[in-house]
Amino acid sequence: MTRTQLQLDNGTYQALRHRAYAESRSISAVAREALRKGLGLEEPAHSLKDAKLTFVSSGASGRKDISVRHDEALDEDFQ
Repeated sequence: MTRTQLQLDNGTYQALRHRAYAESRSISAVAREALRKGLGLEEPAHSLKDAKLTFVSSGASGRKDISVRHDEALDEDFQ
């Protein structure tokens, strides 16, 4: 993916921000989708970056070492 910068008028930015909030998505993800549709491009394969990770920070595990051992903890949970 290539990084770029856009200058938007306030109305466009507010509409983009409100849609992103309503869909629980990032502003960047909504902007990419709008640009693809506007340009008539195909939808790319889904990426983790655009995934709705609403479960992040949704609860407390009670474990104090999660920030250090997060990969091990995830591995334990998904076995």
